[in-house]
Amino acid sequence: MNVTHKKLEELTIEEWGELFPIKMIPSQKKWAAFFEKEKYLIEEKLTKEIAIDIQHIGSTSIPNLASKGSIDILVDIPPKYVFDTNVITLMQSIGYEYCVQGGYGPNYMIFAKGFNRQGKKEQKYFVHITPKSHTEIWDRIFFRDYLRQYPEIAKEYETLKINLTTEFSKNKRNFQQGKTEFVTKITAQAKRR
Repeated sequence: MNVTHKKLEELTIEEWGELFPIKMIPSQKKWAAFFEKEKYLIEEKLTKEIAIDIQHIGSTSIPNLASKGSIDILVDIPPKYVFDTNVITLMQSIGYEYCVQGGYGPNYMIFAKGFNRQGKKEQKYFVHITPKSHTEIWDRIFFRDYLRQYPEIAKEYETLKINLTTEFSKNKRNFQQGKTEFVTKITAQAKRR
């Protein structure tokens, strides 16, 4: 099968690395606006009954922090809507591809947009949809808030990511694993406060 026609979740690590190599870019003020625009689209489509809380997470949510530039969004939904086909269809109607995300506690829904396989540059988004009871994911709020409060820790994180990018620009799995110890340690500190 031609890689440009594969679903995102069908791409191998090698194919993903070739299509979407990891590159750090300087912090951009427009990232907050991109999040707000997408938040509005998601709220309009899913309604507040389903999308109870929508948060900007990840490096683009932390001022002055270099990032890959993809906007990570976390959406709290009632447990009965996890893997709901109507939710999936509604997200697809605003341009998102659906994947099941595993490896971070219970499986949950993740949606991606802007990952053009033909090489066209687009703003990339990941929307993680899971109830707040899924602490492995919702603990990212603690990490985000801690880095916002302590810019020196955010700079340590930035340095780590730049070093990992140098080594693993074409292997997102190793890049993610390389951040795990730091993220776990800082999240634990943040939760103790």
